Amino acid sequence: MDVVKRANDVIFEVTEGRAVLLDGSGAELITLNPVGTVVWKALDGQRDAAALARDLHPQFSGVDLDRLTTDIAAFVAELRGFGLVVDAAR
Repeated sequence: MDVVKRANDVIFEVTEGRAVLLDGSGAELITLNPVGTVVWKALDGQRDAAALARDLHPQFSGVDLDRLTTDIAAFVAELRGFGLVVDAAR
């Protein structure tokens, strides 16, 4: 899994526990649920999805680590598809 970070041109604000994201072109406006917001805030360019899952796992009681890893990887892939995250090296 690749280490990713939030794209530099994404504008975001967290309101009432939900992140609202606007891509750099202004074409995509996405509101994340509280779980997605936790993951979004953790995208620091230092960890891949597996490391994010390990670090965030204590916040999600009752969720299996393997399931969390799979879900975070899918979420990150979706964000990448919208151009909201990029490889950390960029």
